[in-house]
Amino acid sequence: MDESTVVFIRDVGQKSENKAQIKEDHVKFVNRTGGVVQINFKAPKDELTGIYDFFLRVNDNESLGINIVGSGDRWNHYFRGVSPIVEDEDSHNYKFHVTLQIRDAAPQSRVR
Repeated sequence: MDESTVVFIRDVGQKSENKAQIKEDHVKFVNRTGGVVQINFKAPKDELTGIYDFFLRVNDNESLGINIVGSGDRWNHYFRGVSPIVEDEDSHNYKFHVTLQIRDAAPQSRVR
């Protein structure tokens, strides 16, 4: 594994098809309320297709491991969904996002 990559691991074994990696420059993590994390991907289409196909195979509520630039596998996220892949406004890149739920995150209160 290259130290400048983010690796995603499915919780169905350590086979190569159950892992996907992408350069960290193409990934942005955004924390949302209620323990939700949105991961935005933006890169040339040929660099996104493999990781996009990986997320299409992940089941809703499946546990996912994430290793960010060699920091070690973290298993505290559940998969919630993937957006369609679309062309970015700059016409050179494509983008999509993945939504994860942090395990054991306190639910967001609806009472105000």
